[in-house]
Amino acid sequence: MNQPRNASPEQENSLRRLVEECFRREAGSSISIPGDNVDLIESGILDSMGWVSFLRTVESASGAADLGSILNDRAASFSAVLAALRDCNFPAPAVRRDAPPQLVSKSFSPAVITGTSAALGSRLLPSEEVDRAFGMPVGKLRDRAGIESLAYAADGETELTLGARAAQEALRAAACGAHQLDCIIASSETHHDYPSLSAQLHSHLLLREDCAALDVGGACLGLLNALAVAQALVASGQAQLVAVITADVHSRTLTPGRVDGEFGGLFGDGASAFLLCRPGGHVSEGYGLGGFLFGCAGQYAAAIRVRAAKAGGLDVTFDGEALSRAAITRMEKVLAAVELRSGISRSSVGAFATHQPNPRLVALLAKQYGVSPAKFPPIARTAGNLGSSTCGAALHQALQIASKLPPPARQPIFLASLGPGLLFGGGWLTSHT
Repeated sequence: MNQPRNASPEQENSLRRLVEECFRREAGSSISIPGDNVDLIESGILDSMGWVSFLRTVESASGAADLGSILNDRAASFSAVLAALRDCNFPAPAVRRDAPPQLVSKSFSPAVITGTSAALGSRLLPSEEVDRAFGMPVGKLRDRAGIESLAYAADGETELTLGARAAQEALRAAACGAHQLDCIIASSETHHDYPSLSAQLHSHLLLREDCAALDVGGACLGLLNALAVAQALVASGQAQLVAVITADVHSRTLTPGRVDGEFGGLFGDGASAFLLCRPGGHVSEGYGLGGFLFGCAGQYAAAIRVRAAKAGGLDVTFDGEALSRAAITRMEKVLAAVELRSGISRSSVGAFATHQPNPRLVALLAKQYGVSPAKFPPIARTAGNLGSSTCGAALHQALQIASKLPPPARQPIFLASLGPGLLFGGGWLTSHT
């Protein structure tokens, strides 16, 4: 560890403003700033996971690494956090209350999205029909969840066909041939066959033998995991053109009689695809990937679990109320952390491509985060929860809308998603010209 240094009054004030801003984002603006030596956990101001989340936000905002290990044997207090930041020998950036700090450069991106697509199951069922199939009161999905219809796969449609269709459309949009791909990365929460989805897509798309094929997990977080891997491959020079593909077919797994309608009735079928390449060359404009952040709030792991049962059944644990509270709270924190990390104010964001458990929760998230619900592409309202493809379909729609604007008018896009566990992740994109 670096030797602590004597901070100037200006630097000390800057550190304190940063810590107070991060605390407000974790505890809420209605909570008074505690005294420096107040133990935030023992006093009940934050629970243990709230403390961890607070430290992660400080790390993201300051650039200091691994504050948790530094504070392992210290009280959970402001004074301990401030001392740890001084020990890190890090000159904290100024934090203003009216806008997040400019912590990263938004002018450079190691990977640019050059082609996108989304594909939905061909059968569009009114939610009332799904209510009846699952033995629920007619109107329940529409009234309680805000789902008007669900996209179900037709006969012959699978994760492979939907994913391949999305990939081919993304290639056409980018004016690229499949032979140009150096790697495909697939993610699905419903495909459990062998060969893997990426291997099947590789064969279906007739890709070169030296085009790598990877599968990335994470369920509903799968798209963000896959984008982060793709960004790393492009940035390192290991690949020039990468396809990220998600595909989910829930309607053949979460069926009436196998799972309750409270759970199974929420899900539809769909796919998404994104082509990533390095800036320059034939890519004159597009959206560049910024940074990503990930974590796991394990205290919510028991809220949703799905296990194989005897005779081909499913053993499902689904605490909808607890999961709803956790989803809203955690995604709001993820978006706040993305805002701090990127230096992009939420008011200047053009769209929020997030996971959508159901439309009612999306509306509540928008309200609590203080942005217009119109900035969340309404995927779940007409197609249902698409699993790993929900965030992908939302991002595709956001990029399509932005593409119709002149480049100077294209605003940043925030990403946020959750996966069982409770895995969480976020990131951002900015217009690249």
